[in-house]
Amino acid sequence: MKVHLKYSLAGYSGTIDHAVYYYHPRLHQSLMRKFVKPKETAANRRIKAVMANLELIQPSDAYKSNFKNYLLAYNAMKEHQNKPMLSWNNFYMKMLYAMEKAYPTVDLTTLSREQMLAEDLPCISLKRAVEAGLLPIVEGYEDWDKQI
Repeated sequence: MKVHLKYSLAGYSGTIDHAVYYYHPRLHQSLMRKFVKPKETAANRRIKAVMANLELIQPSDAYKSNFKNYLLAYNAMKEHQNKPMLSWNNFYMKMLYAMEKAYPTVDLTTLSREQMLAEDLPCISLKRAVEAGLLPIVEGYEDWDKQI
């Protein structure tokens, strides 16, 4: 939900009255969402373990830059203009979950950079991920071959 703040508090972020307010720099807008504390479930515990593990991988700046360029190319396509992706992380996670589904040896709770390189997984570069069908094809993807 878009938020209109008085007194030009465009960069305000925080939690008030069970709502979370934050500024999205790419959209240049303040947004609000309802604060919801997730219930403790097995699925949430797995997501927590996956996120903690993926944080340890720490992709290179060049790799992140490839995903940022991919994001711009993806959002520039006509069929995606009504519902654009907001962050390169969305594609990174989409790629990893698609890879986990396609490759039975991959478990995101234990995946490491060393395993990616040893098993020659397609997530090593954005170009290979697109060619493997983990992400949609966009114009110019052939140039994004920086490794993780």
